[in-house]
Amino acid sequence: FTEHGADRIVLKAMGRAVNKAVTIAEIIKRKAPLHQITSIDSCELVDVFEPLEEGLDRVESRRYVSCMTIVLSKSPLDQKHIGYQPPLPPEEMQDTKPMKTDSTSLKEKAK
Repeated sequence: FTEHGADRIVLKAMGRAVNKAVTIAEIIKRKAPLHQITSIDSCELVDVFEPLEEGLDRVESRRYVSCMTIVLSKSPLDQKHIGYQPPLPPEEMQDTKPMKTDSTSLKEKAK
């Protein structure tokens, strides 16, 4: 947000990447008070297989995968949208101070 002066972030994911987009959104929401709108859809994917040998037919395969769009915004969004979530309360926000990551403390945690 701060580097580019943007007001919102849009995360889009399909299939198995949906859970990663949700995790990223939750981490970002705990760093700053953000409004959220989540939309779920189904997207059609078409795979086309061209034959390697002459005389064979081209094969098309159609399938549907889950798609998700998550909009995180500093400014208020449409609160009537079915996927709207207000910012987290301050007690659920995480401290944004950088963590110490010296090599000795990392080695101790690994034991």
